[in-house]
Amino acid sequence: MTIKNTVAVILSISLILLISVPPAPAQENDMIRKAEMLEMNSPGHQDNDTVVPAKADTTVITIGSRTIRIIEKNGSTDVNIDRDDHRVRVHDRRPRRFRGNWSGLEIGLNNFVTGDYEVSTGPGADFMELHAARSMNLNLNFMQYSLTLRQNNIGLVTGMGLECNNYRFANNVSITRQDGVIVPVDYDELGINLDRSRLRTWHITVPLLLEFQTSHAQRSNRAHISAGVIGGLNIGSNTRVVYRDNSRRYRDRVRDDFYLVPFRYGFTLRTGYRSLNLYANYYPSGLFQDNKGPELYPVAIGFSVIGF
Repeated sequence: MTIKNTVAVILSISLILLISVPPAPAQENDMIRKAEMLEMNSPGHQDNDTVVPAKADTTVITIGSRTIRIIEKNGSTDVNIDRDDHRVRVHDRRPRRFRGNWSGLEIGLNNFVTGDYEVSTGPGADFMELHAARSMNLNLNFMQYSLTLRQNNIGLVTGMGLECNNYRFANNVSITRQDGVIVPVDYDELGINLDRSRLRTWHITVPLLLEFQTSHAQRSNRAHISAGVIGGLNIGSNTRVVYRDNSRRYRDRVRDDFYLVPFRYGFTLRTGYRSLNLYANYYPSGLFQDNKGPELYPVAIGFSVIGF
């Protein structure tokens, strides 16, 4: 710590003490005199109120019954005040640990792409066409662990979450298993007009992300970007159709695995600033098991609603 910086810190602390604890009239002129001597760079002055360097990275200031210690270590500065046998920390600039941006509540939209990365269902899979604006992706990322790689703005992030995918079919169909494959259930042939039809899946997710943050002192003002992989374990799935018949409304739900892949992996890209966070997920492992259903790859884009 240079003499100039030491003097600046000493003067700031002296002003805090003068404001918070009004000195007696007899001491006021004496404290002003000491502040002037410190400002004139006179570290050699010694009396009952002296500035004594305790060691190479520590400066000790004694003012009456108060002892102020300025400790500089590993690039951080810590200032403490001992007063009446009580230590009061007035300033601590030690770098905080890295904290990632995984945990929170996220909402987005689902869709499929083909093996050629086209946003469509492809030939023979028209029954899987989605109403994209109503196919919702919901993530509750309830657990997070961050590992610092450099200082407090680069690190690895992992944790756990619960993902719910709602695939809203655009056509008057649902799906079922038949002869070892997924086939459509065409309600037009049954003379039923569906109000809505969807496939819903649930996954436990575990991410591994590499995250970069800007070096702003306050986390709430940092921008960040991260990329990595997400593993997902299928814990449940079902279809549901809603329709009317003779003015009566019916809801039919079928729980089944529908030959969905039991474990999937995907790539994710995330970025954000303050409370606004965006994400995009792509799952190259596919939606259905090999040769059990159409070759479709889920994608999702969205934003965070709540971060915690």
